[in-house]
Amino acid sequence: MRRIFALSCGFYLLIGITSVVLGALLPVLLTHYERGYSDGGFLLFLQFIGFLVGVLVAPSMTTRIGRKSMLTIALICIVAAYAVLGFLPSWSVVLLLTILVGFGSGIIEPSVGAFTIEFTENQKAVAMSKLDVFFALGALLIPAVAALYIWLDLWHLTFYTVSALSLILMLVWVTMPTSAASYLKQAGENTASHAAGRARYARKHLGLLTIFVIFFFIYMGLELGLMNFLPSILVERLQLQESVASLSVSILWIAMIIGRLFSGKIAEAVNYMSFLIWSTVGTLLFTVAMVFVTGQWATYVLIFGTGLFMSGLFCIALVYANILIPGMTERTTSILIASGGIGGAILQYVTGWSMSAWPVVNTIWILAGFCLILLFTLFLSQLWNVRNSTLSGTLAHPSKEI
Repeated sequence: MRRIFALSCGFYLLIGITSVVLGALLPVLLTHYERGYSDGGFLLFLQFIGFLVGVLVAPSMTTRIGRKSMLTIALICIVAAYAVLGFLPSWSVVLLLTILVGFGSGIIEPSVGAFTIEFTENQKAVAMSKLDVFFALGALLIPAVAALYIWLDLWHLTFYTVSALSLILMLVWVTMPTSAASYLKQAGENTASHAAGRARYARKHLGLLTIFVIFFFIYMGLELGLMNFLPSILVERLQLQESVASLSVSILWIAMIIGRLFSGKIAEAVNYMSFLIWSTVGTLLFTVAMVFVTGQWATYVLIFGTGLFMSGLFCIALVYANILIPGMTERTTSILIASGGIGGAILQYVTGWSMSAWPVVNTIWILAGFCLILLFTLFLSQLWNVRNSTLSGTLAHPSKEI
């Protein structure tokens, strides 16, 4: 089990890399192909489409061919796509390969996350927060690697580097010991039996699922809005140079990594719902404070605080949702991650539109509004859970059941 968890961390490191590597290379990539930023936006949209398809087919693939084979296929897609991208093929081939990368990443994230939640007997939140640490590490480190290659005028080697890392992970994955492989097979059979025996959500769970779909839809819009527009917000708000403003994203990622080192243990100690509510309140307060603070270093402190409070929202909410909706881990995880992906795509557009149409302060208020919606969905989920627990004669304390 320890080997499988270590490999799971490797998988999340990889999808952290694949989620940002194209964005890091976009300026030089578009210059090489003589394309504009609209083409770059279309490229990233295609990666999202591939990711969404991968997320949606992952549960059925797990049932049909098992997790080991499915994740091997996902790794082959990523290895092959980045290896070919390193040759800088025609633009149409780049578009197709980007979809393939998204598809492989979309298979990996919900499958590994669901496996970790379902088969970690104790400290589920701690396990998921560790996975998210590796995701954040991948997203933090690969832009630095890409920047080095760009400085050396060898930026296409970034693709080969990601392909090589994916290949190493695949070799370790397919050569895992028999004991680990048999455990994984048993886990897959358990998932398949759940899928066969509980193909539909209970009515009381459908309401909770809907609430958490909204939560993840809004959260990813908030996270990606901050990740992609913070530098622009600081340039407009504080008149900083672009190179200085770009440090804000690194500060946010560093804060999220630090927060994720502790968020799981804190959530297990206090109560999942309390953790989620106070994390959302903290994120809201730090975001609103950016409206009133105009100093550069004070703003960086606020960004760091925002990252700390946001750090555990995704993984703890994912664990909490799966505990409230038992027996459907694979499907629930896929649905929630897919809703997050859709929300990230749509709400990023809303954030970008607000940057163009209104003063930048309004964009910050919109991001704060996202936090308020998150808080509302959490209170709504608590009310729904209490109502249904009362009707059934019991009052659940999900964070203490592990």
